[in-house]
Amino acid sequence: MATIIEDYCSPVRSSITNDGHPPLEASGLKLQENLTLIEQSLERMEKKVLYHHL
Repeated sequence: MATIIEDYCSPVRSSITNDGHPPLEASGLKLQENLTLIEQSLERMEKKVLYHHL
């Protein structure tokens, strides 16, 4: 589990430091898109883990 979390840390870190522009500029919108994709991936992973514990 720690390895999986570490694998997500790098994309999150790089998304947050994406050019340092305000949220409504192009890079801020890209940040929102990147974080949404990461969130969706984590939700899918959580569902798989819960399914395997049934």
